[in-house]
Amino acid sequence: MKKGDNSNISPLHLKAEALLKKQAGKPVLELSEAETKKLIYELKVHQIELEMQKDELLRTKTNLEEVSDKYNELFDFAPCGYFILNEDGTIEDLNLAAAKMAGKTRSQLKGSSFGFFVSDDSRPLFNNFLGKAFETRFEQFCEVTFVTDRNNLKFIRLSGIVKEKNTKCFVLAIDLTLEKLAEKEIKLKNEQLVKVNAEKDKFLSIIAHDLRSPFNSFLGLTQILAEELPDLTADEIRNIVFSMRTSAINFYNFLENLLHWAKVQQGLVVFNPKLAKLLPAVNESITLLIEPAKIKKIDLSCNIPDNIEVYTDVNILYTVIRNLVSNAIKFTPKGGDVKISAKVVRDEKVEICIQDSGIGMSRLITDNLFRIGIQSNRQGTEGEPSTGLGLIICKDFIESQGEKLIIESEEGIGSIFKFTLPVFNKNMKIG
Repeated sequence: MKKGDNSNISPLHLKAEALLKKQAGKPVLELSEAETKKLIYELKVHQIELEMQKDELLRTKTNLEEVSDKYNELFDFAPCGYFILNEDGTIEDLNLAAAKMAGKTRSQLKGSSFGFFVSDDSRPLFNNFLGKAFETRFEQFCEVTFVTDRNNLKFIRLSGIVKEKNTKCFVLAIDLTLEKLAEKEIKLKNEQLVKVNAEKDKFLSIIAHDLRSPFNSFLGLTQILAEELPDLTADEIRNIVFSMRTSAINFYNFLENLLHWAKVQQGLVVFNPKLAKLLPAVNESITLLIEPAKIKKIDLSCNIPDNIEVYTDVNILYTVIRNLVSNAIKFTPKGGDVKISAKVVRDEKVEICIQDSGIGMSRLITDNLFRIGIQSNRQGTEGEPSTGLGLIICKDFIESQGEKLIIESEEGIGSIFKFTLPVFNKNMKIG
C-alpha cells in the first residue's frame, strides 16, 4: 500500500488512529524505541483484556440462552394457561396450555382477540376484568366460558395483572371444566338421594298406614263372625262375606302393587314382549274386579274388537289394566259406569282407553299424581283405601315400552286414562 493511500483502511481504524495521535500528543513514528516498546506492551495487555471480555460475553450469552430456554420451556409446558394481552384484548403471546384451552394452535391465536373465544354471556365479565386490570394495576379475577371449535364449553378462571409502566396484561388461565362437571355430578347425586329418601319415606308411610287399613277391616269382619255368628241372619252373613272378599281383594291388589313397585325401583322387572290378543288379556286382567263393581252397582263394560292384537309384555299389560280399572271403580260413585275400549290408530298403534263417570280430579291433583313424595292420594267414594302406587306403576310400565299415559279429567265429570301399544314390532322377534 502506498504511503498516504487510505482507500483500504476502515473508517473505524482511521478514527482510532486519529484518536491515538491526539491522546499521545505526537505521531507514532516519532516515538522513541522505549516508548514504542511500552505502547506495544500496553496494546498486547489490552488485546488480552479484550479477549477475556469476549470470553466473558460469550459465557454470559450462553447463560442467557440457557435461562431463556428454561423460561420458554416453563412458559410453554406449564400446566396452566398463560396469555399476554394488549389493552384491547389482542393476544400478543400465549403458551401451549392456553392454546389447548381455546382449541387452536398458538400461531392461529397470536394476534387474534381473546374475547372471540369467550361465550356471549361471559364476555361482559371479561371486558370488565381486563379494563380494571389496566385501570387499577392490581390483580383482577373472573370466571368465563370458552367456546371451542366443536361448540364444547370450558369453564376458565382468569387472574390477570398489569405491572407499573407496562402496556401488557399477564393473564393466568385455569381450566375448571372437570371441577364444574364434578360439582354438577354431585348436585345430581344429591337430588337423586333426596328422591330416594322421599320414596323411602313414602314406602314406610304406606307400610304404616295403608297396609294396616285393609287388614284391620278384614280382622274386624272375622271378629264379628267369630263372636256373633249364631245371632246373624243369612243375609248379614252374606254381606259380611262379601265385605271380607272386597277387603281381601283390596289387600291382594295392594300387595301386588307394592311388590311391583319394589321390583321397578330395583330394576328387576324384565320386559318380555310378544304378540297377544288384547280382548282375552283385558278380560283376564279384570276378573277380580267384577265383584267390586257389582257391589257398587257400577256398569263395567268392555268394547274391544276380537281381532285386535298388541305387541307387549302380557304380564305388564295385566298390571296396567288391573290398576287403571280398579282406580276407575274406586273413584266412581254407586250407579256409575266404567268403560274399557280400544281402537287402531296411526302408525300401527292401538289406543286403549279406560273412562269412568267418577268424581274426577282437579288440575292440582293431576299435576302431582306421579310425584311419589307428594300426598295426592284420596279415599274412594266408599272409603276405599288408595296409596297412589298403582298409577305410578302404570306410568313406569307404559313408558318402559316407549309409550305415554295420557290423563284427561274434570271434577264432578269423570276421568279418562289412555295409552297406546304397538300392533306389531318388525324389529323384534316374536316369542
